[in-house]
Amino acid sequence: MSRVQVLILGSGTPNADADRVSAGVAVAVDVQPYLFDCGHGIVQRVVQAHDAGLIPWDSTDLTRLFITHLHADHSVGLPDLLFTPWIHGRDEKLVACGPPGLARMARHLLLAYEENIREHRAAHPSSEDGYQIDAREIGEGPCYLDERVQVHALHANHGDLAALSYKIITPAGTVVISGDTKPVSAFAAWAHGCDVLIHEVYSAAKFGDRPPAWQHYHARVHTSAAELAALARQVEPRLLLLYHQLFWGQTPDELVAEVQSGYDGQVVSTNDLDLFDL
Repeated sequence: MSRVQVLILGSGTPNADADRVSAGVAVAVDVQPYLFDCGHGIVQRVVQAHDAGLIPWDSTDLTRLFITHLHADHSVGLPDLLFTPWIHGRDEKLVACGPPGLARMARHLLLAYEENIREHRAAHPSSEDGYQIDAREIGEGPCYLDERVQVHALHANHGDLAALSYKIITPAGTVVISGDTKPVSAFAAWAHGCDVLIHEVYSAAKFGDRPPAWQHYHARVHTSAAELAALARQVEPRLLLLYHQLFWGQTPDELVAEVQSGYDGQVVSTNDLDLFDL
């Protein structure tokens, strides 16, 4: 049986945080990681995890990426993901799947860094493919298959921005990652019975303290603790992991308690570099 692990690389939000970088989750099957989102600091977290002995793979193994949506806190680490593992010795293209707009973003990033690419290839030992990106724009349905995993996408509801949730079927079980989204009617049946559900959440208890304009925004495109509890009752995951957590003054334990007031399953408020075995 393959060993499958879930590594929370970034548990934060668009807001800069001293202890959390922005969104990034790795689902690793043996020594092959599949990366979901790449906010700022994700490659650094991989290096930290490897140096701490948490994982057997390292940055050069980052060759598969799935982006939930193109907000900066989920994609601003893409140039780092392209170029730093290349410097470390990655010798194959990064395969990147995501919503419409990803291919254009990839083209413009390579254009923006063309002087870096030119000089590095001329002056340093480096592979021809290690900095390149195979950007694949996808929609709902099966989107990736290899000998280790199947990946399926579902349309998420994050306002006017194209967004996806992902389901990863591995030899040891199934992981579902929400991305940023308001609850979607099809999600519960699509995710039902998964082993691990990784879902965004905001504090319902502190929602009323937010300015009215922000209340309108978050209610329209994100998931409250109460909504997540109701969703989890339908999905029935073995483990519910909270990420992209909007605490607004709550402690992690208080946010977990909010969810558990309406859901009696196992709930964990994640931190960067938390590691879970399937």
